[in-house]
Amino acid sequence: MLAIYTRLSKEDKDSTSIKNQIREGKAFASKLKTEYKLYDEGEGISGGAEIKDRPQLFTLLQDIRSNEIDKVWFRSQNRLERNSSTYVIFISEAQKHKVDVYFNDKLLDFNNPSDNLLGTITSAVNQYQKDLQAFQTKRTLKDNVREGKVWSVVAYGYKSDNGYLAIDDEEALIVKLIYKESLKGSGRDKIAEMLNKRGVLTRYNKIGKGLIKRVDNESKKVTIARTKDINWGGSAVRKIIKNTLYKGERKFSGEYYKAPAIINPILWKQVNDNLSKNRNNSGKKVEHRYLLKGKLICSRCGRRYSGRKRVNSKANFYQCSSKRVKGNNCGNRSINIPIIESLIWQRFFADKNLKTVVDRFFKTNDIDTKVNGLEAELDVLRDSLKKSKQEQQNAIKLAVKGILSEDDIKPEIDRIKAKSKVIEINIEQLQEQIFFYNNSNIKRSEIGEDLEFSKDISFNDKKELIKKYINFIEVHYVGSVFMIYIEFNIKDLDAELYVIDRGLNLAYDTCEKITIPLSDKFKDYSLEKQEFLAKELLEKIPEGTFIIATERMVYEGSYLL
Repeated sequence: MLAIYTRLSKEDKDSTSIKNQIREGKAFASKLKTEYKLYDEGEGISGGAEIKDRPQLFTLLQDIRSNEIDKVWFRSQNRLERNSSTYVIFISEAQKHKVDVYFNDKLLDFNNPSDNLLGTITSAVNQYQKDLQAFQTKRTLKDNVREGKVWSVVAYGYKSDNGYLAIDDEEALIVKLIYKESLKGSGRDKIAEMLNKRGVLTRYNKIGKGLIKRVDNESKKVTIARTKDINWGGSAVRKIIKNTLYKGERKFSGEYYKAPAIINPILWKQVNDNLSKNRNNSGKKVEHRYLLKGKLICSRCGRRYSGRKRVNSKANFYQCSSKRVKGNNCGNRSINIPIIESLIWQRFFADKNLKTVVDRFFKTNDIDTKVNGLEAELDVLRDSLKKSKQEQQNAIKLAVKGILSEDDIKPEIDRIKAKSKVIEINIEQLQEQIFFYNNSNIKRSEIGEDLEFSKDISFNDKKELIKKYINFIEVHYVGSVFMIYIEFNIKDLDAELYVIDRGLNLAYDTCEKITIPLSDKFKDYSLEKQEFLAKELLEKIPEGTFIIATERMVYEGSYLL
């Protein structure tokens, strides 16, 4: 089967359209008298993007590994890549699986040193042209900033006046109000709440269409929101207060340039100096300790769950951070602190169920097969590193021959060194994974030792154990039940999913299919009674809800680079 791969990025000046690429690819398939499969990346995908960010190229690699493809056609080498690492990875896989690669109908001969050298040089030139274009673009942007020009969406309080940065008088009033309220002592969340009550439109509201992507820094969970639904939040207020642009200093690429000022520089400094004093403006600070701080994530909006305890108050729960500003509430339900902390700690650590989960994983997985797969990936990376170093030597030879100047060669050498460093890091990570599997008995023993703690273990030691073994805990409230999705820090270990009733009396482990009493009144119930209650719990979950446990997988892939 012949694969026809087509792509056209926005920066391409090549007049060869996708339509023409497809036509030429089909003509080539007809010439070879073979069936073909089209992998059309479409327009807008850069050749400099990594493989994991190019869906069709990623799929093509998977099909090559599955032996579905034995030939690949590209209009030219720069349709495959403008990124040297992509070239090395793809060609290595093609060689490994004995796949013929054609650039402009010409077969690449893997055994011909001249073809290999030409391919490497062409790849280096493609990368050089991309880097040069980026350098020239960056220099142009700096010149534009120096002249006061703007592009794309400008900061709140400003507008584009014939391509130049100018103050938006209406929004500038809101900026001044924010600084005024902050200086008076109002916290950023209070200011955001005030703006929402007054119906002040955000910049996203004014755009009115399209979507915005949010990515959690630690879990990398991605959530999508409509721009018209974005309200003022404390973080947006803080960014306006901290931005030096408002005092007339526009920052770009690490340098500052003069710009129209909305806020007097003296006032700007006073407000920023005072900012740390305004946190919630809640009087005496009371310290509370939260065992799951930083681990709980909202399934609806992707924000973190934060602990909320108050002295002489019934407030004792983790809640989605979207509730901190009125009007931003995503609607996900808060969960009782003692219940969720007790479930996690008791279930996985005190009752040593974490060791049971890990033991089950090793018993049901073919470790030898996993190790062989990882070692195969390791061989590819080592080969990539070797070729990267050879690429560096080739670039030096080009400079010696006068084909490239010293000024040209320096960024190229720096790029190759940076790429080599990334490959070395990935090799180290793979070696760690292989070591983990080869020493699985030792790892299981380490977990067992970690779980052999005394009954009076300290809060900090508990927190460290949770941090070591749990990546994140996702909270989802639907159909009058909580769904708690737990992902571990142990490579390839299956996640756990628990269902808890609204009254927080009973949890159901969907993996082991057993009930876990959470309140004293349920502990004395018979097994039959608990199973009946668990069945009732599951019936309250709307069909299709379990996508909560799989939606993240679309961002993962078997290919390391």
